[in-house]
Amino acid sequence: MIDKINKTPEVFTIKEDRPFVSVIIVNFNGLKFLENCFNSVKKQDYSSNNFEIILIDNASSDGSVEYIKKNHPEILLIEAGKNLGFAAGNNLGFKHAKGTLFALLNNDTEVPTNWISTLVQTMLESNKIGLVTCKILFYAERQTLNSAGLQLLEDGRGYDRGFLEKDVGQFNRKEDVFAACGASVLLRKEMLQEIGTFDDRLFMYYEDLDLAWRARLKNWQCIYTPSTEIYHIHCGSSIAWSDFFTFHVERNRALVCIKNAHLSMAMRCFAIIIVKSLMKILSALFQSIFYKEKIKVAATYSRVLVSLLVNLPAFWISRITIQNQRECTTKNIKELLTPVPQFKGKLDKKLAPELKRCA
Repeated sequence: MIDKINKTPEVFTIKEDRPFVSVIIVNFNGLKFLENCFNSVKKQDYSSNNFEIILIDNASSDGSVEYIKKNHPEILLIEAGKNLGFAAGNNLGFKHAKGTLFALLNNDTEVPTNWISTLVQTMLESNKIGLVTCKILFYAERQTLNSAGLQLLEDGRGYDRGFLEKDVGQFNRKEDVFAACGASVLLRKEMLQEIGTFDDRLFMYYEDLDLAWRARLKNWQCIYTPSTEIYHIHCGSSIAWSDFFTFHVERNRALVCIKNAHLSMAMRCFAIIIVKSLMKILSALFQSIFYKEKIKVAATYSRVLVSLLVNLPAFWISRITIQNQRECTTKNIKELLTPVPQFKGKLDKKLAPELKRCA
């Protein structure tokens, strides 16, 4: 569910008039990534007195907890006790965070020394900026874009601007974007106090787009800055288009639209997923004799279909609340929509091992 952040935070002394930042990292069996990630965060040019690192461990079984306790005792380690996913994991981090700004970071990333300071500087440019994101490049090929902010497509999908394009300066302008990829985003606590935190029900995938939707409907801005960048392994803790991935992406896209989009867009997105699910199921019925993998796909889309129908009433209730409190008009939202793009990126050989599981 969507929580509201406590509006009476403890007061912290700020050095050099810089806001205190809580860097929140959610981890699930990501031991192999942690050393590189931690070391890069610790080298920030932002005063070490003005930021903390919080790691939420979602019941890892790979020794992550033991490693952190032994090698990085200064990091605030919160053991969730079970896999909360990205949404609820970060929400747990918010409850323990001291900062007035929250910097969310994936565990499979490396950041430059100016990462925090640049995000904070951009955030402080206006009190209506609620989210700040930056250029995200692939770890294995650092001239290839993973994300330059998220666009909202006309079919309800969130799309990483520039995905798999070579970075030749096409996104070197600071600008307002619809949403931020959750791999690296700075959030204003004041905004979360107004719109609520991540929706636990989504577990993971599309929770970042959902948050951005709610922010936009209350006239908060999301700003992309190219003045800093991070390097992202991408799908380090999950496998794209696995059954788990497919279920959450397909289901969540429809549920996020139901909650936030204007009615025609919400109904269109919902219908697309329903029809797609039925087609996958029917295809399996006719072809499973020849293609056994079709049965597995059909089972996944059957779960999508059932979960959508089960969750529809609760998300419709959420929609009523959100739409009644919105401050941004449907016309303004429609102006932000982007036509479904033609894929322009080419797979670099250096990225093949990294993207094999994400293709």
